[in-house]
Formats: sequence, structure tokens, C-alpha cells
Amino acid sequence: MHRRFKPEDLVAAIYEDEGFYEVERREEGILGASSRIVLSDGRRELAVNILDEDTLMVHGAIHDALLQAEKLRERYSGVAIAIPRRFRRAVDDGVLSMHGLGLIVYDMMGAEEVVPPRFSERIEVAKSSNTVIQEKAVGVEEIVRIRSDIGRILRMLEELEARLDRLERAQRSLEIRVNKIEQRSSTVEVKVRETPKVEERVKPDSEKLPSYLVDNPWIDILSRRE
Repeated sequence: MHRRFKPEDLVAAIYEDEGFYEVERREEGILGASSRIVLSDGRRELAVNILDEDTLMVHGAIHDALLQAEKLRERYSGVAIAIPRRFRRAVDDGVLSMHGLGLIVYDMMGAEEVVPPRFSERIEVAKSSNTVIQEKAVGVEEIVRIRSDIGRILRMLEELEARLDRLERAQRSLEIRVNKIEQRSSTVEVKVRETPKVEERVKPDSEKLPSYLVDNPWIDILSRRE
């Protein structure tokens, strides 16, 4: 008894020779398709919406499938749709090529790529390269700016240290001057306290002296002698 392969397995097999491997598979909740597989070769991702016969029997199914596939181009490098071989004539190859969408047909014997998807890896690589260059440029500018800021801060610190040294020297000088002034003040105060008082001597009563001795300078001199 031969094993019956799923459409997802048949579609994935035709890209194995190109280095693609399956990274995601969804079989429910897919708009415009019955299932979806995502293949990757490490650089590019290919999303394939797979439609079965039941899905294609619905009116407008092809149109919906193309709309949903077009939306996937914003997320993946390449997008394709896979339909049963018997519905091959229901799809216009020119429309798919114009939108960059791929077309795969499958049956019990296997799958075949009829219209190859147009990958956008060149654009993505260019964008990635530009992004890397911009990031490197920004990184270099940032390093230069940071180094400049560090140099400016170091110069400010040196200036602050110099000012602090000057302030400390001025403080020590003021302290020395204040100490000298305090010492001088205490010395003057001691000398003032030790100065003896001058005793006032009472002049002799001139009224008791004889008239010939009044206003005689020798009387005043002799009165001062002890």
C-alpha cells in the first residue's frame, strides 16, 4: 500500500534541492487557503498558501487567495499559491508574474512549480547592508561624541581640583593670620592689665605756707620726695 502524501509535503519537496527546509506549517485559520507552509534557506523565506479542491469550489476563492498572497509579500521574501492540477486553467500566469507571486500545481503524483515566485532578497540585502552601514556610522559618531564628553569632563575636574587647592591654601593663610591677630590681642590685654596706676599726689596746701613760699617751684619738687 502506497503512502498518501499531504499537499504540504509535496510542495515542500520541490524546494528541497534549492536548500529550502520547512520552518512553519499551519493547517487551520488561514484566510484564502486551506493551509500554509513557510520554507527557508537561511537567507530567504518562502510562504506558500495551499488551496484544496473544497476551498476552490467556493465562488471567488481564487480572487481571495491572490489578495491574501499579496498581503504576505510584506512579511516574506517570496510568496506562492499551490492549487490542485485540475484547476490549473483557473489561474492567469500573467497576473501572478506581474505581482511577483509563484504558482504551484499538485496531484497525487507530486508537485510542480509553474510560475516561480519573485524573491525580494536583493532589496532586503541592500536594505540590510545600508542599515548595517548606518548603524556602524552612528556607532562611530557615538564613540567620538562620548570620548569628547569624557575629555571635557576630565578638564572640568582638573579645573575644580586646582580651584579647591587654591581655596585650601587661602583658608590656611587666613587661619594663620587669625591666630597671629588673636595672639597679639591677648598680649596687649595682659600689658594693659599689668600697667600700674599713677597715684595722684596732693599738692601742698598753699594757704598753709608762708607767703614767701607760695608759688615756689622747689616746694612742689620737695613735696614729691618720699
